Amino acid sequence: MKFRLTRQERRHLDRFVREARDKQEYARGTAILMRWRGKKAKDVARELNVCMGAVFKWEHVYRRRGLDGLRSRKPTGRPPVRGKKAREMIPELMKKDPQSFGFLKGRWVIRDISKALKEEGVDIGPTQVHGILNDLDLSYKRPKLDVKSDDPSLARKEREIRSYKRVAPALEKRGFS
Repeated sequence: MKFRLTRQERRHLDRFVREARDKQEYARGTAILMRWRGKKAKDVARELNVCMGAVFKWEHVYRRRGLDGLRSRKPTGRPPVRGKKAREMIPELMKKDPQSFGFLKGRWVIRDISKALKEEGVDIGPTQVHGILNDLDLSYKRPKLDVKSDDPSLARKEREIRSYKRVAPALEKRGFS
């Protein structure tokens, strides 16, 4: 049975494919257009590198729901539990000084935010903290342990920094971060 489209449906489908930002939406729209042009489902599947069942499914969904059936939807899943509490705590935490939490550094870093949240009862990893910071548009700075100055005690400060860099990993292992 030949797949038929009205002129208006074809124009909407062409625009949908042209403006698709999601590669799966593009593939779905392209598959429908290829079927309309008379290609067999087997050939469409081979060309788009999908299974033949997917082509038939897209065709069926398009017939029932139109372009809305071809659009990608937000994936379902369990809502985040820890992230909600962390989202509330991170802005307040970043207003405080990291040294008041026992960290040696004067600026917050992702790893320290994660540790501070764990101490507050929110077990969340650095990767999740990084994502939450980006979502909240909060910026963090990585501390640079460099001194650039015409200070007469520059050499002494550089020695202290090198010493800290050498000792910091051992302190962190022992829990003195």
